[in-house]
Amino acid sequence: MRTEEVTETGLMQRIALLYKGREDTLIASCLQGIMGSAWAVFEEDGQESKAVSALISVGDFLFPAGRPQKELTERMKGCMKSGFALAVPKTAGWGELIEEQFPGRFLRQTRYAMGKKGDGFDTGRLKRFAGQLPAGFSLRPVNREWFERLKGEEWSKDFVSQFSDYGQYSRFGGGFLAVEEKTGEAVSGASSYTVYRGGLEIEVDTKESCRRLGLARACSARLILDCLKRGLYPSWDAANEVSLHLAETLGYRCLRPYPILYLTKEER
Repeated sequence: MRTEEVTETGLMQRIALLYKGREDTLIASCLQGIMGSAWAVFEEDGQESKAVSALISVGDFLFPAGRPQKELTERMKGCMKSGFALAVPKTAGWGELIEEQFPGRFLRQTRYAMGKKGDGFDTGRLKRFAGQLPAGFSLRPVNREWFERLKGEEWSKDFVSQFSDYGQYSRFGGGFLAVEEKTGEAVSGASSYTVYRGGLEIEVDTKESCRRLGLARACSARLILDCLKRGLYPSWDAANEVSLHLAETLGYRCLRPYPILYLTKEER
């Protein structure tokens, strides 16, 4: 068997079989060659090698598939650009192996998968949410200037961090910010974390001092409306119960909770 990074379209199609049935849009982003990186373990099968295990890394997320392989958990250690990663093991075997390879450096968490098809968005309601901003705040689209500013702030960098430049972001993604008019500073926003053919994955955040003002709801509603207008699906994956509640308020439906492993470079 051999382990190698997967970059060629033909090899990507082989590892796609290991992810059959998975609805994670970040996996699609990688398999479609748009974002992320992939590695696979191949074994010889006659004249052709066969992928038996794979690992996809997109942003802060890791998606292992196939047979659990220590070689791929070792690869995970090099994918923590921010000092952490969120691993999504779909089988007990992968979960056990990852925990074994990250002693004292993992935390079990729960996320919530939201429906990706057939969600009935109420555009009238979304327009009302988008217009319900407190006095002193306004909605702004993420333009080139905002794109550069967001990259430099810890709370907002994930709005744009997966894009090579503003050109890629404006063509395939997009976002909206709640800006405090008095200071001219962005304090909340909803943006494309990643993109895939036909849609994008939404990232939402608000500065701690400005939470519970309806800013995230307004930004998210505006982004969803923009996606629908452009023929894109605004995919949402809830990181916690607060995100889940916001998503359901906006018109999404929860499919199921699912376990993840929060991994860190240093021992917790």
